[in-house]
Amino acid sequence: MSVQVRRLLLNLLLLLLVVGLGGVAWWQTSQPKTLPTTLLPLTRADITRVTINPQPGSDKPVLVRLERSGDQWQMLEPESMPANPARISQLFTLLDETVEASYAATGKDLKQYGLEPGNASLTLNEEILLFGAENPVSHKRYVLHQGQIKLVSEAVFGLLTGEALELVSRKLVPEGRQVKSLQLPQGHASKPETLQNWQMADAVRLEKLSGKVAGTGNITLTLDDGSSLVFSVLPQAGDLVLVNEAAGLRYTLPEPQRANLLPPAESSP
Repeated sequence: MSVQVRRLLLNLLLLLLVVGLGGVAWWQTSQPKTLPTTLLPLTRADITRVTINPQPGSDKPVLVRLERSGDQWQMLEPESMPANPARISQLFTLLDETVEASYAATGKDLKQYGLEPGNASLTLNEEILLFGAENPVSHKRYVLHQGQIKLVSEAVFGLLTGEALELVSRKLVPEGRQVKSLQLPQGHASKPETLQNWQMADAVRLEKLSGKVAGTGNITLTLDDGSSLVFSVLPQAGDLVLVNEAAGLRYTLPEPQRANLLPPAESSP
């Protein structure tokens, strides 16, 4: 066989190889895409009710109930308070998580998966999710839903088992309300921007109030619906600590916020 013939055969083989690879690539790209399975067939817009049970094995668990009205979430139990939008968003990241594995719970030892009685439960509308233990290898969590044990990655378990107060809004003024007027303690005077500063004020820490407090003065915010919010200023250096005795809450704001919310009155010449 001549060199010219061998070259021709080699070129034909290379051409067939290229055509074959191209055909495989076309077949793969033309196949319908299978979307990963998510935990629930719900979107954020579908959900109007949330119930958290941090103690599924308890006879008298302290339930956390939240409900949406329009765009606003409200905690109904254990107390009635505006909900924290950031925490609600964190809770709903669960809707985006894909199911790594799923198998029927029938005949399985649920205790082995931490699903009897379970470590926490979350109900979104009527969909009940029971959270169990973490898989020791993958560190994904076992979740029981409609008779199926599902293995998922999640970032909400700490929120389900933490203090209910974590789900309460840290804003001093409830969402949807506007501050119409402001009264500051003696020694302070409102500036043109002070009203807006109070409107936007957001605490870095929120705590339940225990016992009576002795403040150095009161701030009264009158809202657009005619209601009022009254805060007491705690006498301490550093962070600004405000108390709303009516709500039984203590708000901690970073020190730089002090001058924004409590501008000192200008001294007379």
